[in-house]
Amino acid sequence: MGYDVERFVGYVNEGLLCSVCRCVCEDAVMSPCEHVFCRACISAWLSQHATCPEDRTHLTHTQLRPLYRYMRNDLMRLQIRCVFHVHGCDVISSLESLHTHEAECDYSLLTCSNTGCEVQVCRRDLEAHLSVCEFGSRLCLGTDKDTHTCVTELRTELQLLRAECVCKVEELRCEMESRLDSQRRHMVQRENLLKNEVEELKGQLSCVMSDVCVLLAAERSRRQELEKAELEKAELLELLKEGQRQLTPTHQTTPTPGEGPRKTGPRSLTLDCIKRKSKEVTVI
Repeated sequence: MGYDVERFVGYVNEGLLCSVCRCVCEDAVMSPCEHVFCRACISAWLSQHATCPEDRTHLTHTQLRPLYRYMRNDLMRLQIRCVFHVHGCDVISSLESLHTHEAECDYSLLTCSNTGCEVQVCRRDLEAHLSVCEFGSRLCLGTDKDTHTCVTELRTELQLLRAECVCKVEELRCEMESRLDSQRRHMVQRENLLKNEVEELKGQLSCVMSDVCVLLAAERSRRQELEKAELEKAELLELLKEGQRQLTPTHQTTPTPGEGPRKTGPRSLTLDCIKRKSKEVTVI
């Protein structure tokens, strides 16, 4: 699990987010396809899969490699709040020096050193806790033996410890809710992006279908025109054959000198018209 994005101050490049947990990478490694992961996240993923979680290309542990130098420098320069800021620490340091600070932070949680005590308190409050810890070896300081009872004092201390535990549980709950909200926002953004891409694809598909319908309509119209032209051609050929049969003479007479050319009759004009029409249809 990486560093929660909400802990960082300023802009965080999305290329430095783990592709598995969507947090800023901790102990970052990179795949051959240049996707970035936390080492722990990708190790857990590869224990059950053999592919990159981002683009599903083949991936094994041996193919993982360190980040490019410029990416590692950008990662180390990020400004992050101390992990103990929920306890009151206001320090903001670079990611490179974060572990050094947290190891010495006055608000870091330490476990009581008394045997049997599992209470965790801030480093700066450890001495105060040790002075009242019920598991510590101490002498009863009660002076009035008639009114003082150690049981009552211990019950009071126990109530204080319970109150501290309740506060810590509430702080942890708030931190987990903050992380969940961050994850929800990221998922909503991805969902909206996918919806927009689907709508664009639907629009493109609609345009393609419209173009196909126009082409099919033009093809049907062209076929109808061709069929109509073929019918007209067949009818004209029948008329031509019929006219030829009617106008063919049994013998051909030669005009005598002085008579001049014979006049063209209406039938011959009809025949010429039919022939011209037939030629036009043939050209079509």
